Amino acid sequence: MAFALFYMQATFGLFHHDLAASHAMERASACCPRRKALALASTFVVIGETRRANALIKGSAPPEKMAPKERKCKSIDECEALGEKERAAANAGVDETFERTSGGDRYRDLVVGSGRAAASKDAVEIRYRVMRLGTKARDGLSGEGQTIFSYGFGEDDDKEGDTLPVQLTGVSLVPGVNDALLGMKPGGRRRVLVRPERGWKDQTGACANVVFKADIGAAIENENACMVKDKQPMPRSYGGRQRFARRFDESLLVELDLISYAGKNALKKLGQYYDKCEQNPFADGCDEE
Repeated sequence: MAFALFYMQATFGLFHHDLAASHAMERASACCPRRKALALASTFVVIGETRRANALIKGSAPPEKMAPKERKCKSIDECEALGEKERAAANAGVDETFERTSGGDRYRDLVVGSGRAAASKDAVEIRYRVMRLGTKARDGLSGEGQTIFSYGFGEDDDKEGDTLPVQLTGVSLVPGVNDALLGMKPGGRRRVLVRPERGWKDQTGACANVVFKADIGAAIENENACMVKDKQPMPRSYGGRQRFARRFDESLLVELDLISYAGKNALKKLGQYYDKCEQNPFADGCDEE
């Protein structure tokens, strides 16, 4: 009832102000235009203030009080255990088993090929990707890696489907990759975690004891001086070389595809083929039938 009475008084006040303003305008117009303009301006001010007051009467209801979120754990130990349980559930379907090469590098077969397994001194055609470890690579082999350079996928200065002929002698390939190719079958795909000392980090001279790039001092003017550049895989494009120069001293994920066995001629063109008996027929064991 009090609200209705207040509303009626406010409405009557608005009407009274409108009527008084109208009379003021009529008197002002009879006198001079200047007074008419001032009367009109004062009318708008009075009406605006009254209407703003009326608007405050309606208002809006305050928001409902939100209930606090339910806590899943009550202590640090309990929260850590819960987090570990959730991570285990997320990785339930992820294969984290791995094997090791003869040099101790972790590897996992993504696709097992068929046919004869590659052995030492075999010549094979390969494709590869060299990648940084993914954010979810808990074991160094899982997750999606970020490609630094590749060959045979049309991502750098190469064509999709290109293959690189190499011989598994430990001469033309970095040790981690050479050992990972041993035992693969044509059509297979294998991931291997190549540590710096098993990859592209020089282990001789002033580079032997360098652990981090920050340790490279005046004895090594250019950090690239510690990178092995005469063994495959190596980037072919300028962008790939620049990216790799910042990552060669990290553990890297290498994905290898063994396409087929290569002929001697393909390796000879690249200067990679080596046969002791062809080089020296009189070497030990070469004169045997």
